[in-house]
Amino acid sequence: MEELQLALTTARVDQRNFGLWINNWQIGQSLNALVTNQLPTGELVLRVGGQQITATADIPIQQGAQLQLEVKELRPVPTLRIISPAPNAPAAAVGGTLQLLAPSGEGLATRPLGMVAQTLQAGMAQSSLPAGLIDTLGTVLRQASRSERLMQPQGVAAAVRESGVFLESGLRAAEQGRPVAVGQDLKAGLFRALGRVDAALSQVSALGLGGADAELLQELKRELEAGIGRITVHQLNSKPTDGSQGRSWQLEIPVQHAGTFHSLRIDVERDGQRRSDGGGGSADDEEHWSVRLSLAPPALGAMEISLDLQGERLGLRLAAERAEVRALLDGGLERLQRSLASRGLELVTTVTAALDDPVQLPEQSSPAPTLDVRA
Repeated sequence: MEELQLALTTARVDQRNFGLWINNWQIGQSLNALVTNQLPTGELVLRVGGQQITATADIPIQQGAQLQLEVKELRPVPTLRIISPAPNAPAAAVGGTLQLLAPSGEGLATRPLGMVAQTLQAGMAQSSLPAGLIDTLGTVLRQASRSERLMQPQGVAAAVRESGVFLESGLRAAEQGRPVAVGQDLKAGLFRALGRVDAALSQVSALGLGGADAELLQELKRELEAGIGRITVHQLNSKPTDGSQGRSWQLEIPVQHAGTFHSLRIDVERDGQRRSDGGGGSADDEEHWSVRLSLAPPALGAMEISLDLQGERLGLRLAAERAEVRALLDGGLERLQRSLASRGLELVTTVTAALDDPVQLPEQSSPAPTLDVRA
């Protein structure tokens, strides 16, 4: 079978954590690896157990490939034997590419999309950037929903469709000749902008950009990768669970209000189990849907809205961090009940609760780990 010989420098082996990790290997031990890059020298960059290592191989291996390895030798140079590439090579490459976009390392998290959009907006103020790049970034920011758009059901539905979570299914539908609009998709827009930034970085000298501009381009690249990674993580979290009749989706929508971007997180669950009394069917013989919306605008504090829909019965639970916001929400419940009743829905709700453990969607522009496909 093919072998991988690790390309380790003495300094790398002497690094405390890395050296301990290597020294704990056992002959015959199995390891899972993800090929994250191929260097110009031909060496492969692998992600193994949260560590990045380089290796030489005697066969070409595609970036994004997932490998199962066996430790063959530890001296004089650690050598790994490829037990098996994943059996379905194309599918494995796609799965590996998704993992490249997702964060790695314990405790790492990508930046909320509202924070990504805010940084992109600040970067657009740099007038010396290429005009085409500024236009592309502007298009991405216009794909963020405005708060007034989300006041209407059609606006919420459009924002969900364009959130980026459904990009690949939309592309597949387009390939099959079905009408679908992917031009407004947020993930597609982020990919377009990232391509523009990469092109500008490759022509920094030709474009006459200074060091500060080149640094800004690198920052924009990190933010765009963070946005793509954030959406990809939501897509992975939305994959169907084997053997389950239910289904869940996780989305995040950047929302612009008063020139500032915020993040609205939406978790949707559909219970595929139809509950029936065993007779001719009843209101319980309906799919059960639950939705949770989480947001934290600075003026209102953290809030969560939980909805449960079964048949024509809608359960609503509101929770807010601040007492004055809870009073404001309670004051509008009666009007909401009348509005839904006119549409044939029975609203069952309770007094707005205090929010003890809100979903964390930070809105401040504090440093946060972003994506790095090299690690």
